[in-house]
Amino acid sequence: MALDATFFRRARRSNRAVEITDMEAVIPAVKDKAEIRVPLPNRRLRTLDERKEALDARTVQIRAIEEEIEVERKKLLELVKAYKLVGAGVPEVVVQNQKIKELMERRSALARPGVWIEQINGLTLMDVFESKRDTRKVADGAPVFQVKRRVEPITSLYVDVGLAAAQAVVEAEDEEDKAAQASAIAQASAIAQAAQTAQAKTTVPKTAAQAAQGAIIGKRVITLKKKTPAP
Repeated sequence: MALDATFFRRARRSNRAVEITDMEAVIPAVKDKAEIRVPLPNRRLRTLDERKEALDARTVQIRAIEEEIEVERKKLLELVKAYKLVGAGVPEVVVQNQKIKELMERRSALARPGVWIEQINGLTLMDVFESKRDTRKVADGAPVFQVKRRVEPITSLYVDVGLAAAQAVVEAEDEEDKAAQASAIAQASAIAQAAQTAQAKTTVPKTAAQAAQGAIIGKRVITLKKKTPAP
């Protein structure tokens, strides 16, 4: 069964609310009728190979950023040494330090894409001692928060089928537009070439006699009248 009108009609007949999970829409079981699970059309779980491919690609990006960080750190060390010798070049040191900071933030975002804070409820001093936490700043009953990180992003667990289909349609339209533009350019070039060929065929070079005749025809002859003597 698909997520269509029939599914929602069954949910209405069973008088049960549809439960939506990350991957499925569920009609709960009613008496002698079993529950109905329908996969959502917008997402599907990634296979192990797809997840491994995504993680490998992210690892390659992290290594590339780490190599870039090492190169920039060497440049920063040289700038610091030059500053100590000459006493000038503070702006260059600040800019280089900011560049390294941005690279480290990019590396941290790739290595730990999910970061959030959770409150630890019911924490006692015994728990603190067992976990070797510092108790000097923890009072009885005070809220304690813990920073948690996720090394694998949620997007690496599933594929958004709807988004992938939309991107495929956009890419297909782009390819069609490029093909149409290339065809129009080729047609225009062919028409221009044909016009040049026809013009070359209709333009025939004139002979010397035709050129001379044309010069004579266009010439105006002026004759002077003779004066008659006076009586």
